[in-house]
Amino acid sequence: MTAKIIRAISGLLLVFQCVVLIIFFGILPLLGFSVCPVLGNNADSIYSDGALAFVSEISPDGLSEGDIALYYRGQTAVGSQVMTNDKAASVITVRANSGSVSLPYRKISGKGTSFSVPMLGKYAHWLTAGNGLLFSVIAMGVTFVIFAVSAFCVRDRD
Repeated sequence: MTAKIIRAISGLLLVFQCVVLIIFFGILPLLGFSVCPVLGNNADSIYSDGALAFVSEISPDGLSEGDIALYYRGQTAVGSQVMTNDKAASVITVRANSGSVSLPYRKISGKGTSFSVPMLGKYAHWLTAGNGLLFSVIAMGVTFVIFAVSAFCVRDRD
């Protein structure tokens, strides 16, 4: 491969890596959202397996009919539409596949959005759990070195 092709590919990879990290750890928290990877197939959830859902922190008593309540069933995030919010009993009833489910306020993690990104949940989970972020920063550094060396090689040839 020529130095120009290597420079173009490494430059695109570097930009993609920067954009993903800036969105996940910069822009979304500024807007009051956090990313929630949906890891597991649950028939009651509006989110598909492997999707990346966006969640805003909200007090459960602020949820109203039609909102999406996010809660966890085991390790799996479930997003369900709120049917009723019985504020006196601190219970939210959500629509489920087989009817409805009543949840205490303590189980509600936040208010989900109807927008989710399919297939990015597993990447986001890897990125935020364990050493994924460290590996990504190291990969960005290596990509930058490749970009810089290839740019230097292109200048020498010109």
